[in-house]
Amino acid sequence: MKVKLTTLIAVAAIAIATGVVISGANLPFAGKSEDETTDNAQAALPQIETIFVALDQTAVPVPIGRSGSGGALTSLGNDLIVMNHEGRFFDVSGDAAIPLEIIPPDNGWDEMLAFEEANPAYNFAHFYFRYNDLDVFEDQLIVSFTEWVADQECYRTTVATAPLAGASDAKSVSIAEDDWRIVFATQPCLAPQTEGRAIQGHMAGGRFRVTDDATLYLAAGDYAIDGTYSPIVLSQDPDATYGKVLAIDLETGAFETVSQGHSNMQGIVIDRQDNIYAVEHGRRGGDELNQIEAGKDYGWPQVSLGTRYNRLPLQGTLDYGRHPVFEAPVYSWLPSVAISSLTQIDGFHPAWDGDLLAGSLAEQTLFRIRMRDGRVLFNERIKIGARIRYVHQHGDQIALWTDQKGVILLTRGAFDASAQFAYDKIAELDLTERQAGQTELVLDQCAECHNFGVVAGGNAPPLGLVFGADIASAAFAYSDGLLNASGTWTREALTAYLEDPNGFAAGTSMPNPEIGDPAVLGAVVDILEALRYQPE
Repeated sequence: MKVKLTTLIAVAAIAIATGVVISGANLPFAGKSEDETTDNAQAALPQIETIFVALDQTAVPVPIGRSGSGGALTSLGNDLIVMNHEGRFFDVSGDAAIPLEIIPPDNGWDEMLAFEEANPAYNFAHFYFRYNDLDVFEDQLIVSFTEWVADQECYRTTVATAPLAGASDAKSVSIAEDDWRIVFATQPCLAPQTEGRAIQGHMAGGRFRVTDDATLYLAAGDYAIDGTYSPIVLSQDPDATYGKVLAIDLETGAFETVSQGHSNMQGIVIDRQDNIYAVEHGRRGGDELNQIEAGKDYGWPQVSLGTRYNRLPLQGTLDYGRHPVFEAPVYSWLPSVAISSLTQIDGFHPAWDGDLLAGSLAEQTLFRIRMRDGRVLFNERIKIGARIRYVHQHGDQIALWTDQKGVILLTRGAFDASAQFAYDKIAELDLTERQAGQTELVLDQCAECHNFGVVAGGNAPPLGLVFGADIASAAFAYSDGLLNASGTWTREALTAYLEDPNGFAAGTSMPNPEIGDPAVLGAVVDILEALRYQPE
């Protein structure tokens, strides 16, 4: 479904005019039950401006049964497939989520519930028991998940594959439970813990990438068995395959440990130069982007750039927030953003191609990361307003699987042309050449913080709806001076504010533009009025 730019601008205009902040709670599918989401079609969201490209958004709700979060995205031909935390599969390429004939590999869910009922002392935290990742490789579908092994009364991370039988689109796929073949399972199989959560399923990691030679690189998390939530430290145990990056032969299941000393890796990617990068959760601070190199130890939990959630140092840490030994991350987020998922962009936009794209849960933000010579050149923050569980490029779209139980599709959009409109307006005004130049300089000052249209962005409210609006009525954290001001932005009010911002609203963060020429000041107000009433 194509969405017109004017439609997106109209949605944004309503949001700004009414003071509504577009966030996860405002998404069309947020908080919906299965019955509610099955009838919801694709919906448009406001356009997002980034430094080099505008992003149009549409949202597709996905039905859920039981509470929880997790899952992943992949592509099959022209179709986009989402797998939710329950292991249910949907085609989300069209206007609505279409269930697929894919039965997931058995994860032992029913047997785990039976064990819990017979052993009520355990707290199994069902919310976190989930399917973690999926991908299409050659003629097979690959899934990773946390598996309860009933006959041993233990759990592990498992990778399984099923044949696609030549299917080139999602609707042609038919996979039964017996079609799955277990390729690999972490070892040892872990006994449920008697204190706290029996299974810390949200710390399983389980993300993977497959190379052309059929090697699967699995980011196996440590299930929080890390010396704090358990007296054992799995990531430093060479006999345990937890807290490790593993290279697994898809045909034989044979594996090698690539690196150790990891916590909860929620994303892994192999770039064009065959560099392996992984993102992993810290605790209170210390989320990491690591370049994975064979034989390296990344130090968890002996070193970290964060603390425990109770503000105390990690138990048994060798340092306090310095990471002086072991392999250091190439980038770390403080405070933690709950970094989640990682991909590389290719063929989306010349300014983006080759960059890494990571999602976050707590920040509800995309991070566009440029690597150069083994270091992070920049990390652009792109606010989405939803908990991003998974990031995947699908053709010319970027697909985000969110904890609001919907997929957000990002496509390249046209930038709001209001800035060009504002600058072109100068030539229509009765100004001398010098005054026209000064007016352009004032607009340059405005553009440092403001957008000229109606789409929220920048560090100040957009200017497209200012004229005639109530003072301090947009969705923005205003100073007390503007919040206490009354009235509307009339010509007189705008003129007084631009002449002396602090005199009009004491304590405002608006710097004085120092417009000395009344004709230039009048021209700026003329342009603000024209922006408000420019034709669509």
